[in-house]
Amino acid sequence: MGIGLGIFLMIIGAVLTFGITADVPGLDLNAIGYILMAAGLAVVIISILLMLTRRDRGEGVRNDPDVV
Repeated sequence: MGIGLGIFLMIIGAVLTFGITADVPGLDLNAIGYILMAAGLAVVIISILLMLTRRDRGEGVRNDPDVV
């Protein structure tokens, strides 16, 4: 779920940055888009790191024939 959320944030950020040309008073859509893309990238990286640590931690116990 985390990787999907990260990709979603990056897509929304890219649309705000590159796809919308409207000027909204009081909002910088380019800055908001870049912030969302950075947040999405951070979510993807953290999700991948968490998946790797979960996989490494439990793999030895499941494959050890002496552990019942």
